[in-house]
Amino acid sequence: MASYANLVSGFGTLYIVPRSPKSAHSDPETPPMTAVQSIVIGQSYERCRKYFLAHKGSTPDMHLTLVASGGHTKTYDFRLTASAGDCMTGRIRVPAGGGRYRTALLTVGIETGREAIGLIQGQEDVVFMAVDYPFEGSWDFSGLAAFRTLARLRPMAARTVPLLLHCLDWLFQQPFVDPAEVNVIAVSFGSFTGIPVAVIDERVKQLAVVQGGGGISTIIAHNMKRWGATFSNAVSGWLGGVLLAPFAPTRYIAHLSPRRLVMINGEGDAFFPQASAEALYGAAGEPKEIVWHRTAHVMPEEQQLVNELVREVALRLYGG
Repeated sequence: MASYANLVSGFGTLYIVPRSPKSAHSDPETPPMTAVQSIVIGQSYERCRKYFLAHKGSTPDMHLTLVASGGHTKTYDFRLTASAGDCMTGRIRVPAGGGRYRTALLTVGIETGREAIGLIQGQEDVVFMAVDYPFEGSWDFSGLAAFRTLARLRPMAARTVPLLLHCLDWLFQQPFVDPAEVNVIAVSFGSFTGIPVAVIDERVKQLAVVQGGGGISTIIAHNMKRWGATFSNAVSGWLGGVLLAPFAPTRYIAHLSPRRLVMINGEGDAFFPQASAEALYGAAGEPKEIVWHRTAHVMPEEQQLVNELVREVALRLYGG
């Protein structure tokens, strides 16, 4: 497996291979900036998939530490170390009884990470795994720092996708996991890594996207002021779209079919506008379903709303 430095530069080499200028400009409705973005980074899903699979490396080491044990579940913190020394931490909750159980890999926002496990009430017959993201540096969008932060998101995501694929490999090997019932639940900005992983690993049965969407440039531009940015929303959104294009949900979602997509979105979501959710849904093949709630974007401290969304996801994925 390539070193971390080579992995990042390798990503640049991979995505500098463009589509032909003719194909990038073939649609007269394509905005100029979008056309330039297409030329710079290339558009092949297959190229992305091969890259991530090539950078998985060999079977990683998994270390578990018991942190809680109740009447119905046990909770462990884990550290997964890949062959090149890169690692991912997180938390997993497992039913206490014997047998094989339905399983969900959770990819949520950067700030929530493993703490998502503690937000799930009920559903004690489901295995849940939530991960921390290997983001390095400060979350600073003031002035020119915004571009440094956006640039840091690319190598973080480049590391995260192969590590998440390893997490799925580990789950499929466990005696308490039903291999026919492994799903991915991508929440909010976790969509940018959760959707590629669910599509690439064809063993995943279903994908649920909760308060997420497509159109990275639109999403970043929409959130820049909320993140304290002082630079142009449009320029920041375009640059973020260029840097994070290998993780664009709309690049992957069409390849999920014939597996099922469930989307749960809030009509009042200030982070992912309705157009973003509709773009992702429109790019997906069948079977697919979208459920609209009259809610804002869920925050970790809003336990009642979290409970409602957990129940909705369980109903759509498991029928109850």
